[in-house]
Amino acid sequence: MKTIGYAAQAAGVPLAPYHFERRALRANDVAMEILYCGVCHSDLHVARNDWGASVYPRFQGTKSSDV
Repeated sequence: MKTIGYAAQAAGVPLAPYHFERRALRANDVAMEILYCGVCHSDLHVARNDWGASVYPRFQGTKSSDV
């Protein structure tokens, strides 16, 4: 499934559109279109690698809401 999200490619780089491929949906999976997403304080720390453990590309925004 072709997908697009916003990701940090490296520490200190602004979030930018990122295209990637997801595996095919399985019988127990649910497909959702996320239209809006919040970014919290800890998301910013992880995107900037402030804690030294980030792996890139890094998708931020753990607070999603579908409309």
